[in-house]
Amino acid sequence: MKAARGVYWGRFNPPHNGHLKVVRHLLAKECRELIIAIGSSLASHTERNPFSGGERTVMMRDLLAEAGLLEKCIIVQVPDGESYMATAANLRVACPPFDAVYTNRPVIADIFCQWGVVVKGFPDFERGKYNSTTVRNALLRGGNVSSIVPPAVAEWLRKNGGIKRLETCLKDKYE
Repeated sequence: MKAARGVYWGRFNPPHNGHLKVVRHLLAKECRELIIAIGSSLASHTERNPFSGGERTVMMRDLLAEAGLLEKCIIVQVPDGESYMATAANLRVACPPFDAVYTNRPVIADIFCQWGVVVKGFPDFERGKYNSTTVRNALLRGGNVSSIVPPAVAEWLRKNGGIKRLETCLKDKYE
């Protein structure tokens, strides 16, 4: 039986085709409504987190709309805490009620299991090909990310200077 509402938590910095495949899978097989929790939402303008929580929210909204999934999703931002436990607590506060957390991270699964929340994993959908580090590296090598991000994300990155942002972040050594 599908959960009424589940949570998929990640940094999505930036969102890519692997994320979209996970969202499609979760909505098809696991839950009727999905909360997309954008983690590290206050982190931005660094090599690992070049885009702000607001920018990632817009990219995620645009890709979900393009995929016809926006009406089944709620996007929230989750700031980091002083520990994984504190960050997980921030997620609980940021989200409306939910029935399950979908994660492949053992430490996150352990925390939510301790709290009595149903935790399930999901297929990795070519994680070696689809991950945000690969997207950031591809942008730095010339910007062609059309095979690894949805068109809406590629367009956002193009219009909003995604390559320039990454180059600037790499130059700044005071992280």
